[in-house]
Amino acid sequence: MLKEFGAAKVFQGSLEKGDDLIPALTAILKEAKISAGAITGIGAVTGAELGYFNGQTKSYEKIHVQENLEIVSLKGNISTKDKEIFPHLHAVLSKKDFSVVGGHLFAGIVYAFEFEILVLAGKPFTRKFDEATGLFLWKE
Repeated sequence: MLKEFGAAKVFQGSLEKGDDLIPALTAILKEAKISAGAITGIGAVTGAELGYFNGQTKSYEKIHVQENLEIVSLKGNISTKDKEIFPHLHAVLSKKDFSVVGGHLFAGIVYAFEFEILVLAGKPFTRKFDEATGLFLWKE
């Protein structure tokens, strides 16, 4: 499936220390009425919940990391799911010993976070449940 979009705008911003990263970003997207786009970011969190999707069980295996972590890379896209704006985010996080953990980002408490949002012009993709994979994928 392929759709062509035009780039409409680019925003840069930051979140406050203590913000819950995903709800805070979602609130910004809703306020700005951004339903199609891409997100990148860097910074740090004081804890995070990450997931690995197991294709055999069709479920996420999650880990909670309760320590200070650098956001080496955060990347995601913006579409809609259940008629709501939905940011889908993945992150690579580094620990004090320079080892890294990464995966689907379910939660993170911001220590510092700076981001860019590329807004796309056009009708956003809509996520719908895909029986074959067990995931909510872009369907239209």
